[in-house]
Amino acid sequence: MQWNTLLSKQRIGKEKTNYIDKDRSEFQRDFDRIIFSSAFRRLQDKTQVFPLSRSDYVRTRLTHSLETSSVGRSLGNMVGSRLVEKYNDLDLISSEPGTVVATACLAHDIGNPPFGHSGEDVIRDWFQTSEIGMELCSMIDGEHRNDFIWFEGNAQGLRNILALQRPYSKGGMQLTCATIAAFTKYPYVSSHIKDKKKFGIFASEAEIYAEVAEHLGLTELEDKKWMRHPFAYLVEAADDICYHVIDIEDGHRLDLISFNELRKILLDILDNKQSIIDRVDKIPGKKEQVEFLRACTINALVESSCDIFFDYEQEILSGKFKSSLTEEIAKAKEFSRLKEIAIEKVYNSTEVIETESAAYEVLWKILDFLGRIVIELHTKGKLGSKCKKSVKLLPDLYSPDADKDVYQNTQKIVDYVSGMTDTFAVRTFNKISGISLLRR
Repeated sequence: MQWNTLLSKQRIGKEKTNYIDKDRSEFQRDFDRIIFSSAFRRLQDKTQVFPLSRSDYVRTRLTHSLETSSVGRSLGNMVGSRLVEKYNDLDLISSEPGTVVATACLAHDIGNPPFGHSGEDVIRDWFQTSEIGMELCSMIDGEHRNDFIWFEGNAQGLRNILALQRPYSKGGMQLTCATIAAFTKYPYVSSHIKDKKKFGIFASEAEIYAEVAEHLGLTELEDKKWMRHPFAYLVEAADDICYHVIDIEDGHRLDLISFNELRKILLDILDNKQSIIDRVDKIPGKKEQVEFLRACTINALVESSCDIFFDYEQEILSGKFKSSLTEEIAKAKEFSRLKEIAIEKVYNSTEVIETESAAYEVLWKILDFLGRIVIELHTKGKLGSKCKKSVKLLPDLYSPDADKDVYQNTQKIVDYVSGMTDTFAVRTFNKISGISLLRR
């Protein structure tokens, strides 16, 4: 892979033009398109860690995405400055990598279903174990079936960008190739999933992603499996930094993690520098002390990640780098401790588990309701009176169509469910369960 090719401003689905926006770069236009998209706006009511939290302080997917974008911009700007300094012949403005990474970070959770990662689990489990989900899967060939039984928010996010937002245009939002590839953490289809059960491209978007890869010079390692864009490592690092550090900050605000424990682990990452300790001790209020330590920790992790990126630059460009940037930093052990604490005290807290259990019931019921429509349409060739009424609840974009095959119609209902906010999912559950009738 070559840097000049990897920074292509070509917009997928659009022919090259001579138009130049003097006020915004192509990458800045990508950023604005994400900001004003309905899929991004819905993140304001999607769970980060605490579903339907009563606290206004804890993060939603929207605030997490904005914070990740801010961290990604800083990391990308650092990388951009060093690339310009290192390669005199590189056609690059030093701030452009920061904009690309910030945009990809902004969109990185755009495909996540309601109720956090448990929403992904529900969709997978429903297709693997429910009577209706298994019947649908039996009607879909193996290559496409994996898209559902191993449903991935990453792949759904790419589908949002390339197909669901502005569905009337080839390439959907028509972002630049560099931004799309930086967004794609797992650049392969579901037939290539390994132990982690992760993939980033549905079969429906594989052909158009191949165009992205061709424009950027991303090597195709196997059929529908490409090398990762170098900036995808920066997006991954920004996300890792934010959810590791900030999830335990939210946990502290909800009294799940003590101040002393949080202070200790953050200072360990900061090498217990006396200058930082002295300054923290002068700050009145534990909340303000935590916020200062969080800022210092994020800054240190960003700088370390940038250093690792250049330490492994050639391995990254050749596709041989198999780790993540944060796994290679000097303080990787201390950094991983943040995740251990979050798993132990935050993700498995009573509040999270109770709400996630209820969320399971909500999404399962909705998927049963929608799955019956697809099955009846393809087994009987038409809808009965009940399903005819049910399908009227769906917007046209998500309504199963007799002219589509089972895979395409199953995607429609998954598109609809994954696009729901937490509140809308609960409201839909109440409607189809008859609960909302009792409240009139």
